[in-house]
Amino acid sequence: MNYASVARVLSLLMLIVAGAGIFGAVIAVVAGETQQVISLGVTAMGILVAAASVLLLTLKPERKARPSDGLAVVILWWLLTPLATSMPFVFGVANSSVITAIHEAAACLTTTGHSVIEVSGGDWPVSLIYWRGALHLLGAFSAIVTAAGVFAAVNLGGPGVHRTVLFTLPESSFFDAIPRITGPVSLMIGVGVLLMFVALLVLGVEPGRALGDAVSVITTGLVHPDALDLAPASAAVSVVLATGLLLGSLGLAFWLPLRRRAWASIMQDPEIVVFAGFAVLFAGFAMIAGLAAGDALGWSIATLSTSGIPLGTPGAADAIPLTVYVMPCLIGGSALAAAGGIKLARVIVLGQRAGQEFQQLGYRRSVVSFRFRDRELDERSVIGVWVYFVAYVLAVFMFLIAFSFAGLGFDDAIRLSIGGLTSSGGLVAGSDTNLGPASEILLIIAMLLGRLEILTLLPALSLSFWRG
Repeated sequence: MNYASVARVLSLLMLIVAGAGIFGAVIAVVAGETQQVISLGVTAMGILVAAASVLLLTLKPERKARPSDGLAVVILWWLLTPLATSMPFVFGVANSSVITAIHEAAACLTTTGHSVIEVSGGDWPVSLIYWRGALHLLGAFSAIVTAAGVFAAVNLGGPGVHRTVLFTLPESSFFDAIPRITGPVSLMIGVGVLLMFVALLVLGVEPGRALGDAVSVITTGLVHPDALDLAPASAAVSVVLATGLLLGSLGLAFWLPLRRRAWASIMQDPEIVVFAGFAVLFAGFAMIAGLAAGDALGWSIATLSTSGIPLGTPGAADAIPLTVYVMPCLIGGSALAAAGGIKLARVIVLGQRAGQEFQQLGYRRSVVSFRFRDRELDERSVIGVWVYFVAYVLAVFMFLIAFSFAGLGFDDAIRLSIGGLTSSGGLVAGSDTNLGPASEILLIIAMLLGRLEILTLLPALSLSFWRG
């Protein structure tokens, strides 16, 4: 393990977090929120001093960084950042539980988005809503860069699923290739949020809510603490939010062909086509459950994107059976997006391979090729996806048992297990009230494990990984 590279890169990332905290403190000053000025300012200064000290005290690495070093940065980032960013949720609001504050920070960073903190009168400070949005943006950015860079390099969870033209394993240090990813991802998120924000303003949405909803849909999260109870102001607003959710849940699968102006590739991309098919399919299930066509399609898109932000009547989806509700959450969005779930790419790979098996049942000696995005994949790729799928199912089962031992009923345990692992705030909400410390810790672990895509955490359990 190249400890110097890991420490320096992690410190640079924490400096970005500190910058977001400083900006939040400025917002608190302008809004006259004294308590939040102190909490955000102390948080920013604490992170700044710690990160800068590590940078100054760590010598420039003499060895090249490898993909395993990138994986170490990812694991440490997701474990440490919720702790570092939780302080404003302890001192910035009337909350005496450190675990609840870490839970709130982890929910925002993983773009699960649900809020577990009760604010007197429901009137959240403006600076803390900003902080929630900033954590959503940091989390979405980290998730996409990790998928397109680190996961593509280590080839866990199904080789080939995360590969793009943005990343090629360099002969020099591994981290030298990351800027090629961070630029396009930053542009994608920034342009997406700006377009949604302007469109919502044009439609008459209040600026604060417009910005919060814009960040929510692009990061597939829930920035405003009461987002699940806020109905869109009009049908046009619903269309804009649905468009944002499509952009957010498809991520680089849509952005990369768009950047090349390859319009035909966008319409033919397997993840985009399958997302549209699943959206129609689950909308049909919702209509059978009694939802109107508009509410059904809105629920389908919002749930597949693992956001849950209402695109129609809030609470309408309560009529959908839980067994149907969890299916789109489990599928999720693109492998190169902020959405959670098993990911569309893996579903496609498994579906194609199953079709080949049925084909070969009738033609025993037939020879079939296996391709995904014009790239031929071997049996190792399919085995990798199957291993990931089995690990995901096992993780759901284990969390279900753990939540049951924590005293939760079956429905709540299912919602928290799948909702946490898939970053689905709409699924978690309603079952996250009055959780005990043990249940909160379990949910935090589930959310972080979902962002680490389960299999990537396994190397960290080995001492040889950290010893290099």
